[in-house]
Amino acid sequence: MFSCDNANTHKEVEIKKVAIAGNEVLSEADFKANLINPNSREDSIAFANKSIEKWALEALLYQEAMTKLEPDEIDIEKQINDYKKQLINYIYETKLIENNLDTVVNIDEIETYYDEHIENFILKDNIIKVNYFKIPIQSKEINKIKKLIQSTVPKDREQLEGICLQHAESFFINDSIWLLMDEIKREIPQLRDQLDYGSYKGRVIEFNDNEAYYYLKIKDVKIKNSASPLAFEKENIKTYIINSRKVKLIESYKMQLLENAKKTGTFKIF
Repeated sequence: MFSCDNANTHKEVEIKKVAIAGNEVLSEADFKANLINPNSREDSIAFANKSIEKWALEALLYQEAMTKLEPDEIDIEKQINDYKKQLINYIYETKLIENNLDTVVNIDEIETYYDEHIENFILKDNIIKVNYFKIPIQSKEINKIKKLIQSTVPKDREQLEGICLQHAESFFINDSIWLLMDEIKREIPQLRDQLDYGSYKGRVIEFNDNEAYYYLKIKDVKIKNSASPLAFEKENIKTYIINSRKVKLIESYKMQLLENAKKTGTFKIF
């Protein structure tokens, strides 16, 4: 029994080179595998040259980076492991929060937080409470709305809202909500050039143009750089309290893990 080898079996296959950048080689196989062929030959040649230059740019930058960066700066495996640990911890913390966080915040907590941190609630813009409507000038409901808007009777308020929903182009009749002064100015063109200090509690502004009748009664005003009212900050405070609870929950849980590890001997300092 005997065997004979084909002479070509051990011959090294020569790699066809497309380009060289520093100590890296772009083979024809790699080039073809990553090349998207455009329609025309001219486009194909131009696209191929751009692809090769793009490859060269990345290759040359990488080679220089490897010579200029410190070993710890290019320890990719360590960086990947660190990121993986942070990501897994974040996912687990999110799960702990979802399963254990109390998101109910009562009004007493909100008021206490507001009183204790009043210096943090300073207005950056002027705010206002208003009753307001804009209604087409030909509407027959104008006088009725003007009368109803002065009333505090619940049935009248319901009737007013119903009429405004049917006839007004825009309106706002919620006495408990603060609005930014600039929002009202965007709704009422004639107010845009007026100075904000011209708006005061109790003032009524009425006017009309060729298309609409405007009515605005100012219920209250707060000027920027003064203390922001509690009602305006209520939702923000609720968010602050819940976020604070999240931090405390995670910190407490981590400390429990640490204490348990000390007791069981799985955590030691040498």
